[in-house]
Amino acid sequence: MFQFLKKMFEKKNPLISTLKDDHQKLFELYKYLLDETEKNNFANVQNGVKKFVNEYNKHILLEDTQLYVALEEKYKDRKTILRTIKDIEKDMDAITRAIKFFEKKYSLINYENRDIFLEELKYIGQVLTDRVKLEEERLYPLLDS
Repeated sequence: MFQFLKKMFEKKNPLISTLKDDHQKLFELYKYLLDETEKNNFANVQNGVKKFVNEYNKHILLEDTQLYVALEEKYKDRKTILRTIKDIEKDMDAITRAIKFFEKKYSLINYENRDIFLEELKYIGQVLTDRVKLEEERLYPLLDS
């Protein structure tokens, strides 16, 4: 029984495991931002936004330099799958631009812009949730198949 479990865990792709761990960190930071905004702890929110964006950027760098490179190499002869991979990658670029804009827009968070910040943060949370679901259910399995 233990040998079976050991083999099962050995087969896990370390890149996928790392990317999924990154997703969890991003969701934890997102929840922290929501909680601190609700408490009006604006200094914590501003620092949290920086941490969130830094974690996000590290994750995107890993995807760009390892995940997409590996997928594009693996499926270079399968045009339909390759086109889908490139479309997903392109969508991520748009999300990245939006997050950079969000960070610049909210370099200062206070009572005056709190409500709109919270509204936009919730939107980012929904986009992030949808994106993670797409990656983990449709994109990551392509690497292991």
